[in-house]
Amino acid sequence: MRTRILSVLLALLLPLSGCAPAAGGEESGQTYAVYFSVPLPEDESAQVLGGAAIQSEERRIPQSADPMEALVECLLSGPLSDQLRSPFPEGVYQLSPPVLTDGVCEVDLSERYGGLSGVELTLADYCIALTLCQLEGVEAVSILVEGEPIPYRDHQLLRESDVILSSDEDEPVYLSADLYFLREDGGLAAEHRELLVESGQTAEEVLLQALLAGPESRELSFPLSESVQVIDLWVDEDGICCVNFSAGFLTEQPETASQARLLLYAVVNTLCQLPNVDALLLLVEGESVAEYGGVPTSAPLEANPDLVVP
Repeated sequence: MRTRILSVLLALLLPLSGCAPAAGGEESGQTYAVYFSVPLPEDESAQVLGGAAIQSEERRIPQSADPMEALVECLLSGPLSDQLRSPFPEGVYQLSPPVLTDGVCEVDLSERYGGLSGVELTLADYCIALTLCQLEGVEAVSILVEGEPIPYRDHQLLRESDVILSSDEDEPVYLSADLYFLREDGGLAAEHRELLVESGQTAEEVLLQALLAGPESRELSFPLSESVQVIDLWVDEDGICCVNFSAGFLTEQPETASQARLLLYAVVNTLCQLPNVDALLLLVEGESVAEYGGVPTSAPLEANPDLVVP
């Protein structure tokens, strides 16, 4: 399954203590985690996704400082610990203070940042995103270069939820989530699951695969056969999860509009619980679908909690 959600392998380690002592006593302010990359031995790099990992060190931001601007300055000034390295090219600086609008923190950096690509860009992007997304009100980060987005990024809004955390010892990673299935007497019901997220998978893929596999309870159902395949799945920069089914999704439509509605929202409610998914757009063989079982589907569908029966 082709995916357009970017996943980064992080070293899940305790933050390094990197606070510089204040002159004349302890400096007042808030302590934050600031993320940098971890240098790896050459003979081990091929065993790690992207050949690198990320780890944080603590920094104290004075109460009088703007935390967004101060944290970006901490990032660009480089780590205090000699165990970490900066993922940013030398000479990168902020062109203007970060701006927070509707949960998106926009960071505008100088042109040298635009020279990054591939894994190096991924590491730099997510060091910034993970650092800033810990601030209250910051749901996503947009990184510009000279006022413009980097065109070859997979997506322009970077969220903490895009990153799949795993340890440096390849310990399993689990996603705790609800899957929504159809009740015999109407409505939807949730089955709580702890789902294994393997390397290279996204949370969206794992949730949808588990949903298509069906419920554990005999009192619930998900009326799609195994012949219905997911061709593609991605989340765009507006938080729309696009799910591209095979043609069987249309040929196996429920007989009634009420059943079709429940089947659709079983998928929608399951995926929209993820913090980076705001709505779902249904596609079949790459084409938008005007309706499904009498339910309009040409526009993205948002979660409908009213269909869920406790």
